[in-house]
Amino acid sequence: MKRKKWSELEEQTLLTKYSDLLTSGTLAKLKTREKKFKPIAEHVNSIHHLRDPLKFPFKWSWRDVSIKVQNMRHQYLGVKQKIRVSDREYDWEDGENHWENFMRYKEVFGDIELQVNDDKRLINNNHNNNDNDVFGGDEFLGLGFDELQNDDEEEDDNDDKEGSGDDDDDSGETGLKKARKGVNGRMLGLVGAQMLELRDVVMRREEKRKEREWKREERKTERDFRKRKECRELELEERQMVMAKREFESRVRLEMEFDEERRRRMKVEERWEEEERKWREKMVRMQIEHEKQMMQLHANACQNQMQILGVMARFFCQFFGSASDGLGSLAPQVLQHPIPGGLDEHGKPDANSPSEFL
Repeated sequence: MKRKKWSELEEQTLLTKYSDLLTSGTLAKLKTREKKFKPIAEHVNSIHHLRDPLKFPFKWSWRDVSIKVQNMRHQYLGVKQKIRVSDREYDWEDGENHWENFMRYKEVFGDIELQVNDDKRLINNNHNNNDNDVFGGDEFLGLGFDELQNDDEEEDDNDDKEGSGDDDDDSGETGLKKARKGVNGRMLGLVGAQMLELRDVVMRREEKRKEREWKREERKTERDFRKRKECRELELEERQMVMAKREFESRVRLEMEFDEERRRRMKVEERWEEEERKWREKMVRMQIEHEKQMMQLHANACQNQMQILGVMARFFCQFFGSASDGLGSLAPQVLQHPIPGGLDEHGKPDANSPSEFL
């Protein structure tokens, strides 16, 4: 299961909503943690997770918001420790380089003082006590155990000397006890302060370790997402190429069909033109032949009429030859007269000949 980690934008939205509730006085009226942090969690989810679940995959509960507020306090202290120049001086401008919402947290929750150890850390370099090296030597937590131990030994020696000189001096023994209590109390206070710092260090290290693990998970998720994206892009490109190829083949096939249809139509038109030309030539030949036949029939009719006239003329000449010599002399002239409606020298009918002979 992936570790849930807040983004900088979600932190900023949390701080803004917390500031609004704090400024309006609503936060002070809410008594339980659930009532205080549930509206903040719903607001953060509505702004980020519900709008873009891929970029903000986590839906936060009011417990998550409560824990985040506590963690931001330790994060603020850790960053403040990093930008610390001296006991009371800090490089505030460098804070946002370590944490983007550093100054925003300071505006909402106010500044939090670091626990400063004003006591001097004394190390006895000449005497190393192995009994004090349980946690890494006398420098553990910044405490000078040798100095404290030497102070106790010196006070014990003084107590022995004072006791041997005046056993009835109760006031000396009371001052020694108070001094011991003061030293022990100061030591416990220093130990407590250093334990808190140690806890913060351990928490920061754990937070960094978890952050590194989370970053590795994020990089892995990003790589997987990038691979899936590349695969989808390649698949989309292949589909587009296939579609383009199909479209090109369809276009080529359609153009070939159009060319074939044009060639077919051209052949049909050429065949029609050839048939029409042949038909026209045939009609012209038939018309010429018809005209020849008509002219031949006309010539034959004229010749037949002339023959009949010649026969009739001879008949009349023979029949009436004895009665009238004039007719006999007329007959040869009639017979030798050109045939009306005859053919000219080219075989065509005479244009001046009458159409009727009888």
